[in-house]
Amino acid sequence: MRRLGGLISLLLLPLIAIIVYSSLRSYFFKDPPIWTFEMSLFLFGSFFMLGAAYCHMDKRHVAVDVITHYLPPKWRRIQGIFSEGVVLFVALVLIYISVPSAWRSTMMLERSTHQTPFNPQIWWFRWVIPISCAFISWQAFRDMLALILNKPRRSEEPRCPQ
Repeated sequence: MRRLGGLISLLLLPLIAIIVYSSLRSYFFKDPPIWTFEMSLFLFGSFFMLGAAYCHMDKRHVAVDVITHYLPPKWRRIQGIFSEGVVLFVALVLIYISVPSAWRSTMMLERSTHQTPFNPQIWWFRWVIPISCAFISWQAFRDMLALILNKPRRSEEPRCPQ
């Protein structure tokens, strides 16, 4: 998951290039490219969704731990198992709901609904949701299993300074 997160983070480079190109062309030539809005939308959406599992692995997401902070270790573990179970359930439900939609979109080669002249095919973008949910469910399952077996998660183990 760590390597995959590193690869997904590289999606920001073309996103930056597209935004800078669009801004410069719009500023200097008063003619923004028609394709940059949708391409930046697709790149950021893919980055956000696919990066969620990496964020979950490193526990970098926003978490309200007001109650958890004061619980004894045993109850903190139980709460962690419950939380990971909720994440796993939601991710699996999203996979169940999004796969048929992505399949239909693929079969009809769905195009963008933004009504721009660019009008790209977006069927491939529909697959980002089930794929990212599969990554999230895998990470939640691994974290839940680590909590059940009472093993420290990788993100909690001491790391070597880099």
